[in-house]
Amino acid sequence: MAIEFSKEETVIGRTLSDLEKYGSEGTGYLGKVVISKGERPVLGRRIRIDLARPHVILICGKRGYGKSYTMAVLIEEFARLPIALQNRISVIVIDTVGIFWSLKIPNKFNTSLLEEWGLKPQSTNARVLVPKGTLSFYQEKGIPVDASFTIKASELTGVEWMALFRLTWKDPEGVLITRIIEELKEKMGTYFGIDEIIKAVEVDKEADSVTKQALINRLRAAKTWGLIEKTGTRIRDIARPATINIIDVSAYRQAIGMEGIREIIVALLGKKLFEERMLYRKEEEANLIKGERRVSEMPLVWMFIDEAHMFMPKDRESIALQVLLEWARVGRQPGLSLVLATQRPEKLHPDFLSQCDLFISHRLTAGPDIEAVGILKPSYLYQDLAKYYEDMPRGKGYALVLDDNSEKLWLIKVRPRFSWDAGVTATAFTV
Repeated sequence: MAIEFSKEETVIGRTLSDLEKYGSEGTGYLGKVVISKGERPVLGRRIRIDLARPHVILICGKRGYGKSYTMAVLIEEFARLPIALQNRISVIVIDTVGIFWSLKIPNKFNTSLLEEWGLKPQSTNARVLVPKGTLSFYQEKGIPVDASFTIKASELTGVEWMALFRLTWKDPEGVLITRIIEELKEKMGTYFGIDEIIKAVEVDKEADSVTKQALINRLRAAKTWGLIEKTGTRIRDIARPATINIIDVSAYRQAIGMEGIREIIVALLGKKLFEERMLYRKEEEANLIKGERRVSEMPLVWMFIDEAHMFMPKDRESIALQVLLEWARVGRQPGLSLVLATQRPEKLHPDFLSQCDLFISHRLTAGPDIEAVGILKPSYLYQDLAKYYEDMPRGKGYALVLDDNSEKLWLIKVRPRFSWDAGVTATAFTV
């Protein structure tokens, strides 16, 4: 048990002008400052994090030290903002492991720990969406799911179909699928599905029979995924105001032939959301110029992505990479925030690391990972990050927080979750 020393609060991620104008309004409770170490560390002031303006945040740490846990704590805080602010924000969580559905369940397993922090178990009003083809599995297992989602076939470009099937321009099937997609869009517009693509391949007169059959086999396999249809889920139906949307893509984690599906989902979501927010941002500014409130039908969007090195790798091509880098580079203006979590920052694209304005790191011990986050070391730190990791307490939940706005580094203990943690390590014990 830690000892609490102070009731004061500090807000990270917020400019001085916003602090003077809004104080701690529109912030979330992240944890408490560690002011002494040892078996019973002394905890000081509360650390709150700005949730009202766009941010680029990296959460990292080795397995088992609280990376996904901290992401869940941040997500929980959005459901507890004042309703006026909730109505301006939509949260989208790309769940690669299938653990964030438990946000819906109160944390009745750690009531004593919550009491120590003056907190109580609570459920978080999250909406869990799964690919249509996996919906029956979740329902049979009794896992709470709210709806299914699909991708509209015509929204995939030829290049994205290639990425989905891990094809390149050197592959005959890659050349064929891009040509077929272009021809279908010219003839049929936006209303075609996998069946229409297969028929177009079958009657194609340019490709040889082996190439055609190879592509048809891939398309038939894609049809069994239950993800790509003539009419897909509208972005507006996902990015609803005042909602926390868990997009569970864990079913495609290790399945052979499905390696590109998660990247396509992230790429399409990211691209469409970026386009929509750029348009509605103009409407908001026009309203402000006319003396009206800065509002629109499209909320600001916070996208959370676990295991982010899979979508923004530094050593291979990913169809999601450029989309996410665009979010990181210019997303602040249209109101797009990006929160990435990874246990392998060394595998993450360095261009993203250079754009982070908030860095939350649990324990790292691998030299390459510590070197990778070293790019974040600003001039106001008097020692290397490796030294700070050496001084960090060994328990779960401790983290370094680097805030570019205040130009300060904090060592904190992340607060306990209100909701049940489905990401704990598996065990042979049944109770």
